[in-house]
Amino acid sequence: VCVCVCVCVQILMKMRAVRRLYHRVMTSSTDVNRRSLSSLPSRVLGKTEIETSIIGLGGVGIGEVYGEVSEGHAVDCVIRSLELGITLIDTSPNYGNGRSEERIGLALNSISGKPFATTTTIITKCGDNGPQNNGHSPFSKDGVHSSFKQSLKLLKPPSGTIDVLLLHDPSQKDLDEFFCPETGGFLAFEELRADKSIRATGIGVREHDVLLRFMEHKTNLADIIITVNDWNLIRRYAESELFPAATRMNVGVLNGGPLYMGLLSGIDPEQSFRQGVKSLLEVPALVKLAKKVKSWSDEKNLDLRALALHFAAGPGSMSPPIAGALLGARFASEVEELIGSLLLGCEKELRRYTQAAKDFEEAFGAEIRQFNPESHFYYDKSKIDL
Repeated sequence: VCVCVCVCVQILMKMRAVRRLYHRVMTSSTDVNRRSLSSLPSRVLGKTEIETSIIGLGGVGIGEVYGEVSEGHAVDCVIRSLELGITLIDTSPNYGNGRSEERIGLALNSISGKPFATTTTIITKCGDNGPQNNGHSPFSKDGVHSSFKQSLKLLKPPSGTIDVLLLHDPSQKDLDEFFCPETGGFLAFEELRADKSIRATGIGVREHDVLLRFMEHKTNLADIIITVNDWNLIRRYAESELFPAATRMNVGVLNGGPLYMGLLSGIDPEQSFRQGVKSLLEVPALVKLAKKVKSWSDEKNLDLRALALHFAAGPGSMSPPIAGALLGARFASEVEELIGSLLLGCEKELRRYTQAAKDFEEAFGAEIRQFNPESHFYYDKSKIDL
């Protein structure tokens, strides 16, 4: 009896905390908050009919991959994003072992009566090891179904369905299993699409050969792809093969990493790479370049985030087939700052930041081209626990 009472008290306290956060968010009077909910630019995701804001909330931050964040602050971050016009949320069971999905679910549940709750596009993933697979291989049909059911339970979307399901960080060997004709996870993708449990499918992974193989597979499951840290001011490898292929196949591209793991966030790059999982990465040449970029933008009195978003999600991204960019904010204040930067570089001072992008190329283009893909960061998910 005592245990039951304690559990009930904890649940009530959590519900009250969420209500207090929601009230504070909705009554805030910041300049960003006074903008119309529909004021953020939007684009359609490739051949789907899904239209979302050009920036989305990436759930990696609220899953504590980049450092600790309380449940209250995480819920606050999600609500704030939606209130300010973001209509896309991307997450994964792998982000904090379900913590990200659970916190997004709490936020969605707390605003279930609001109009923007039902217009939000939810993306989650499968293909990671963990209890969500119920003992099955994450790349098998049964594993994908088990993972999806757990995600649905945690996310609790107001519509009752998850919009997009992506395969997460597979290797070529993993794809062999995923596309196995008798037991592969692709069968679950097809079944979930057929019964309208999901609206679209795709993949998110760094390796281009894996992305291209998935995109070109006869199953035609690549509605949407997420490129990982491959189209930003200082890393542009997606344009050589991926963008032409995506354009040819009308695949929607989401830019994962427009601020490149925080290197283009405006804070000291060395400080950024001491946060969370990034502290395990060794990329001294890259951090050195990022420090030079920050000093350059400071000297020109530029908001580096505004320039980075202008390039990765705004007018600077219009030649590549990018539908939007994902930002891994952890706090409501970060969301406000990022939306402010987006609007600065893509609307308010569009001409200035268009010129700044040209100046940036003159200052750093040659140095950036000297890097090769191996010069940039990489983490092995089998060795680093997100």
